[in-house]
Amino acid sequence: MSASYPALRPPDWTPLQRALAVEFGMHAVDAIGAFWFIGFVAGPADVGELRLYEHRATRRRIALDRRGGAYRWFEDTGGYGRTNLGEALVNTLV
Repeated sequence: MSASYPALRPPDWTPLQRALAVEFGMHAVDAIGAFWFIGFVAGPADVGELRLYEHRATRRRIALDRRGGAYRWFEDTGGYGRTNLGEALVNTLV
């Protein structure tokens, strides 16, 4: 009997590129090299899956939907909820 593993999916960098461009301008898209793509996680039911990125230096993570909207984990509800994109990026970078 062989183990069944989910198919590997390529990283989705588009949401992070959009988020960086929206908040800091097109020149900031180069900052994408400072992040790792962690993977896909379940987001709110009305949004679907989120993409999770980790900053290489700060080791802080940011969760984004496919359009670049930011989400954060709420311990009390055990799920992700929408948050301010600018604050989420700054919290990840600092």
